[in-house]
Amino acid sequence: MEYFAVNASIGRSAYNQEVDFPDAQSLLAHMDYLGIDRMLVESIQASEYSPINGNRRLLQELLPHQERLKPVFVITPSDFYEQGTLDWLQEQAAAGNKAYRVRPDISRFALRQIERLLAELAAYQPLIMLDAKFSSTEMDFRDLEELAGKYPSCNFLLTSQMWGGFGRVMDLMWRRQNIYLEISWLHMRDSLELLRDQFGIQRLLFGIGYKSHYAAAIGCLAHSKLSDSEKAAVAHGNLEKLLGMEPIAHKLAAEHPLLQDKPLWRNFSAGGKLSGLPTFDCHSHDGPFTRGWYLTDLADPQQRVEAIMQHIAGNGVEKIAMIGESALFGEPLAGNLEFEQITEKYRGKLFGMFVYNPYFKESLGEKVLDEFFSRDFFIGFKVLPSYWHVKIDSPDYNGMWEYADKYHLPVLIHTWEDPWNAPMMLDEIVKKHPNAKFILGHSGGSAGGRRQAEELALRHSNVFLELCGTFCSSRSVYQSMLRLGKERFVFGSDAVAHNQSYELAAFLSIPLPDSELAAVLGENFLNILKDRKKHL
Repeated sequence: MEYFAVNASIGRSAYNQEVDFPDAQSLLAHMDYLGIDRMLVESIQASEYSPINGNRRLLQELLPHQERLKPVFVITPSDFYEQGTLDWLQEQAAAGNKAYRVRPDISRFALRQIERLLAELAAYQPLIMLDAKFSSTEMDFRDLEELAGKYPSCNFLLTSQMWGGFGRVMDLMWRRQNIYLEISWLHMRDSLELLRDQFGIQRLLFGIGYKSHYAAAIGCLAHSKLSDSEKAAVAHGNLEKLLGMEPIAHKLAAEHPLLQDKPLWRNFSAGGKLSGLPTFDCHSHDGPFTRGWYLTDLADPQQRVEAIMQHIAGNGVEKIAMIGESALFGEPLAGNLEFEQITEKYRGKLFGMFVYNPYFKESLGEKVLDEFFSRDFFIGFKVLPSYWHVKIDSPDYNGMWEYADKYHLPVLIHTWEDPWNAPMMLDEIVKKHPNAKFILGHSGGSAGGRRQAEELALRHSNVFLELCGTFCSSRSVYQSMLRLGKERFVFGSDAVAHNQSYELAAFLSIPLPDSELAAVLGENFLNILKDRKKHL
C-alpha cells in the first residue's frame, strides 16, 4: 500500500525539550520504518516564532527531499498585512504548495479572523488544516462552519480527532461538504465505516499522529471493513486529489531491516490475525452508552457482547477481561450480577472485572465479595475514580485494597494526570498492600502521567502499566519499556468502544523485535492470574 500522510512537524521547540522530529532526516527515518511514502510537513518554528520565516526555512530544508516531503505553511491573520507575505503565499500556491495549517491557540486569534487571507487564497483551492485534538474550541468549530460555507472552493481538514468531541465533528461534516477528517486519532471501533457510510470515503485522509502512535492508523485501516479500493483512497488517493498530485509509480519508503524480526506486526499490518502465542486483553467494557460515543450496535445487551467477541476473534485475541457499564455507572451489585449473566455464553474466553464503587462500599463487604469471586468469573477489581470524583487515595477504597491483598487479586485503576487518580497518589497504598496487583489503566494517560506511572512501577514490583489510550501521550510505550522492562506491561484495549485493532497496531509496531513484545500480549497478565489462583 502507498501511504501519503499528514500531521508531521519538524524542528526544535521553545516549549518542549523532547520533539518527535528535530529535522527532516529524523522524520524520513520514521517514515521508512512505518512504510510511509510521502508526508505533509510543517515547521515548529513557523508555529512558535514567525510563520513567514519558518515557512521559508521549511521550504529550503525540504528541497533535497521534495519527492517525499511536501510543505504545509503555517498562516495567521497578520499574514494579510505583512509586506510581501501574501505575495509569497500566492506564489507558492500557484506552484502547487497549497496546504496550510492554522493554530489559533498558539497565534492567539479567533479562527474567523483568517477570512481576509482565505479570500486571497481561495482561487487556488487550498487545504486548510485545523488541529481538533485538545486546543480547538466550540467557537473555532462555529467559525469553521461559517468559513466553509462562504468559501466552497477551500477544503478544510480536521486533524487529531479522538472520541471526545467526535459528535461535533460528525455534525460539522454533515453541515459542510468541504470539511474532511484525518484518521490518526480515530481509535473508536468502526469509526471509519461509520464516517464512510455517513459522508463518503472521499472525506477521510491518512495521518500518523504523534511519533508514539507508530503504526496505529495503518493497523486500524488494514483491519477495517473498507474495501481495498476504499483503503487505498484513504491511504493516499484522497489527499492526492485534494492537492492535485499524481500517485507515485513505486514505493518510496525503503523496507526497514527490523521488520525481519517482526513477523507478528508484518502479518497484522496486512490484515492478518495474531496466532501462536497466548493473548489476553485485560481491559474492555460492554458499553459505553453515553459520554459522547457514536457506535451503531450498542442498544441490545447481547448484541454488544456479540460485537466485541467477533471483534477480538478477528484480531486473533484468545481471552478478554471486561467490565459491565451498568455496574460502573449504576448500582454495582445489580450491575455486576447483570453483566455476569449476559456474558454466560462466553465462559472461558470472557472474564469479569468486579466494579467497586466506593459510594456503595457498605453493600460491598467481604461476604458479598466472596460470593461473587467464588464463581470464578470475576478475576479482579475495576475502579474509575476520576469519573466518580472519589480520589484514589480515599479510605473509601480500603475494603477493596484489603480484599485484593488477601487474595492476590489484580485491580485495574483508571489513571490520568489529574487530581483524582494520578499514579503517584497510589504510592503509600501500593506499599501497604504488597500482594495486590496494581494495573495502571492508560499508564497515566498524558506524558506527565506516564512518567508518574513509570516512577511508581520502579518503586514497587506489584505495579503494572496497561496500554490502552496511550495515544494521548507523546511519550512512547517504547521509551517506557526501555526503562521498566517488558515484564511490567500488560495489554488492554478499552474495547468495545475503542478499536482493539488500533490498540494492537500501536503496540505491535513499536520498534522492538516481536520477542521483546510477545509476553505483554498475554503471558504477563496470565502470570498475574496464576498468583491469584494460588491464594483463592
